[in-house]
Amino acid sequence: MKLDFSGKNVLITGAAKGIGKELSLCFAKDKANLVLTDLPSEKATLDDWAHKLEKDYGIKTWTFFVDLTEPKGLEKLHSQAVDSAGMIHTLVNNAGICWYGEFSEIPLVRLEKMILLNCMAFTKLIRLFLPSMIKNNDGAILNVSSVAAFQPLPFMALYGAVKAFDQSLSEAIYNELPKKSKVTIATLNPPFTKTALIQDAGLPDDFIPFSLSFKDVSQVAALGYNAFK
Repeated sequence: MKLDFSGKNVLITGAAKGIGKELSLCFAKDKANLVLTDLPSEKATLDDWAHKLEKDYGIKTWTFFVDLTEPKGLEKLHSQAVDSAGMIHTLVNNAGICWYGEFSEIPLVRLEKMILLNCMAFTKLIRLFLPSMIKNNDGAILNVSSVAAFQPLPFMALYGAVKAFDQSLSEAIYNELPKKSKVTIATLNPPFTKTALIQDAGLPDDFIPFSLSFKDVSQVAALGYNAFK
């Protein structure tokens, strides 16, 4: 079965830059309508990008700005998206943060936000949007994970752990779906790719996985999107 996103509503978190932005371009090229969300500080950037996608591809877009780690932020996003766009056919859990260094030195504020954004936000958004997909026997969820999900990762210990959480959760929920369900749940597990998330995490430029990945963010998004379809 090949997924067809034409005319469907697709919600993407962390859509202002990086993999989220590139995935939104992939969906737009296939004529999906886009619900794009990011932090309030990204409003100008994301609004400009949404207008460009509308103009270039003749689609509808909606933009929402909410901190997904704030109390009730996830419920707020769900309500806004459904009230404005209607049924969300596809959820792309992309927003996340990272940190590089010894675990004993990670700032506690950063630690908490990483767990809230990479674990709680993924989990609760799936819980909020999945029931309508199951009811309509139509829908898809793409959780942006990482190669870090598959092994312990010294100096990125928490990042590897939260991505392992996302991976396990995705696989388990997929196997809970009703027999012959037309709902799709998948993960995108990119190699270490130089994005704003990685730059913000403080990874050194000579970090060996950079030299092994060979792909830029647009290539990662395109390959992942085509596999998802």
